[in-house]
Amino acid sequence: MQLDELIRRGRLVTHDLVVPYFASDDDWRDWLNEAQDEAAIRGRLIEDEAIEVDVAAGEPLAEYPAYLWSVQRVFFAGRRLQLVDREMLDAGEGEQWESATGQPIACYEVSGKLRLYPIPNSSGTARVAGFCVPRNPMAAGSDEPGLPARAHLKLLNFALSQYYGRQDAETFDPNKAAQYAAAFEADFGPPVDEKAMRRKRINVRRFVAGAWL
Repeated sequence: MQLDELIRRGRLVTHDLVVPYFASDDDWRDWLNEAQDEAAIRGRLIEDEAIEVDVAAGEPLAEYPAYLWSVQRVFFAGRRLQLVDREMLDAGEGEQWESATGQPIACYEVSGKLRLYPIPNSSGTARVAGFCVPRNPMAAGSDEPGLPARAHLKLLNFALSQYYGRQDAETFDPNKAAQYAAAFEADFGPPVDEKAMRRKRINVRRFVAGAWL
């Protein structure tokens, strides 16, 4: 379903049909773009197993694309890297691990990048698998959400919760805002807070008794 049609349906539901509208096209577009990201994260709707990430010899960090929000697996030079966190390397690899070089065997996430361990001694391309949000926000009226078609109309529930939740004398209705937010949650799951998002950014495997588990 195209963006223009979603906006039209939103205006029908809210009876916001007379120019000047209470909510502009830009308002609806922003809400619907936020809705598709929220839906993708809450429902884990987009999984990509072929994301390519450049790895440079001597460079410990490899930047992955912003649309990837949860790293599940990483492969480099024919090897699947173990997904860890910094504390695990501190505990398991000794004091000098940060400067070690060689063929990477593990990595952890830091500010949208993969920190490879050890620092790679050769360049190449890592293949990353994980959960994503749509790569591009909707901009033109003919654009469609980057989600399965069955989810398109359900995005309106999030947009409607934002419409009625604004502190605006003409449109504010906390009961309707809560009603549409609950409907969106029923379809895609509860909101994910920032602390939980941090935990989900990389699927860490714990180090137990000399082995990565």
